[in-house]
Amino acid sequence: MGIDVAAGVAVTGAADGVRPPESFVSGPGVFLRGLTEPVDGLVLAVPEQWFDAAGAARREALYGELAEGLGMPLRQFVPRAVAAVASLEQSSGGHLVCRLEADGVVAAVCGVRGRSVTLCGVEWRAASAGPPVGSPREPQNPQEARRAALLLSRARVQARYRAAPLCLPREVTAGAVLDAFAPVEQSLRSALLPLLAGLTASEGVTQVLLDGGLRRHPLAGAAVQEAATGAPVRVLEDHAAALGAFLVARGTVRIPETARHRLSLRVHRVHQGLLTEAELPLAVPGGPVTLSLQGSGRGPVQEPVRESVQKPVQESVRDGAHDATVDVPDGHRPEVLIRLGDTEIRVPSPALRPGRYRLGLHSAGNGPGVLALRPEDGGETVLLPLSGPAGARTGDTE
Repeated sequence: MGIDVAAGVAVTGAADGVRPPESFVSGPGVFLRGLTEPVDGLVLAVPEQWFDAAGAARREALYGELAEGLGMPLRQFVPRAVAAVASLEQSSGGHLVCRLEADGVVAAVCGVRGRSVTLCGVEWRAASAGPPVGSPREPQNPQEARRAALLLSRARVQARYRAAPLCLPREVTAGAVLDAFAPVEQSLRSALLPLLAGLTASEGVTQVLLDGGLRRHPLAGAAVQEAATGAPVRVLEDHAAALGAFLVARGTVRIPETARHRLSLRVHRVHQGLLTEAELPLAVPGGPVTLSLQGSGRGPVQEPVRESVQKPVQESVRDGAHDATVDVPDGHRPEVLIRLGDTEIRVPSPALRPGRYRLGLHSAGNGPGVLALRPEDGGETVLLPLSGPAGARTGDTE
């Protein structure tokens, strides 16, 4: 199953393919509770703004509600723009997704290579307050559409056309449409300028995809082409992101989340009755970023940490067949090691309640990500952004 969380749309599979998209208004949790059939795999398409350290809290809240609370097999969070591209039969190349809303825009370039879609760059901007903006009534026939397009293009440069009605019978004038759309177009240009300037030659745009509530606005396509590229423009369907998420859940398309840093957690491990120092791997460069870190599969540690151990007892690790967990004694804080090249950064966690924690990892833009420490007793998850503080220590690394 694929769900576009922001749009409130779900796409599920059927024996003969894909069922028609379903809309919901009360959130994905309520929708999933009402299902009568089991879910084999779930992928959520969420706003691009959620893929930073601050947005990890929103993803973790959904993970707690759906994966832990309802037992749903939540496999991945994906950006809405990437999911929308995944819904289409695309040849390799770069695809520019522009999501236009009255209060702001999102512009993202996604690269397609075979069955894999990746996010090459993304920008978003809020739109300044202005006249109410919406999509005027769509022209009823090609002749009316051509007339509206011609009228708007002339009204841009000749004031005398601004008072003319855009469509007949009289509905709204060309000038009113131009004025209302102007803040959105300005935000679009502001987002596209740094986005397209940062692309490499191999990430060139071959197609523009329009999304959002204003995607069918008569000025939308021209605004994107003028600001960005002469590539052909295609208007996406409402359920595009949900369909793309469904295809990812089914395995037809891949949206890889790979780590760029080597991450490990400094722990103590009970081995043959002795307490030894160790590093629990969290991620390796090029490896996956997973919502629930897996144990080694060797089974739980049978030997308990004994109070008679003379050295200070720090957090101990237990590798289970499923989630990797750590036991945190009172007064100790786990420490994450981030390595990139010959640089090592140590990131201590905030104070934790003593107890056992399951581990997960959220991606966060180009950074190392956000470590999730989930108390097994049902307490609130602790999120640790893995960004290096000022004056981080560097030294020899692997």
